Amino acid sequence: MTEAWMQNAEIVDIPSLDESKTKITLLALGKKKKGLYTQIYHFVFYDRKGNSYEVITKNEASDDECSMSDVDSYLISKSHIH
Repeated sequence: MTEAWMQNAEIVDIPSLDESKTKITLLALGKKKKGLYTQIYHFVFYDRKGNSYEVITKNEASDDECSMSDVDSYLISKSHIH
């Protein structure tokens, strides 16, 4: 979903990403009520030119579904190799 958000926001085209270099870190998992959690992730994407894109996401998840809400996505860093 994060890749699609970056594509729709015209940050980067999905086919230009090197998915083998993607780094995903769960930063926080907060229990809200029985079986419902808030998840905050940090993603680092790299394109084939070596540029990087850091995104933080927040969403609600349950024991049964990985996403029970819309995903809030925030681009926090974008670096370009010259």
